[in-house]
Amino acid sequence: MSQLRFEMKPVEKKREKGYIKKSIYDSMIDQFIKSGHNLVEITVEGRKPNSVATSLIKRIKVRGLEIEASTARGCIYLERKPSST
Repeated sequence: MSQLRFEMKPVEKKREKGYIKKSIYDSMIDQFIKSGHNLVEITVEGRKPNSVATSLIKRIKVRGLEIEASTARGCIYLERKPSST
């Protein structure tokens, strides 16, 4: 049986992860933001509307955006939240 060669050293803290997690839904959100529209309807081929809306809601929350995602009768909507002025 061969020996496993390794090195061990004490450290004060862990290294931070060196990547930014992206989602397949980020491009959809980015395009909506760039569009300037207040409300859009989205169709995603091969995915259930409720599943897409749930994923969009999670990404919007993680990114801290002033956007709402919702579904109604099988349609997915992205909408800018009204400003509180």
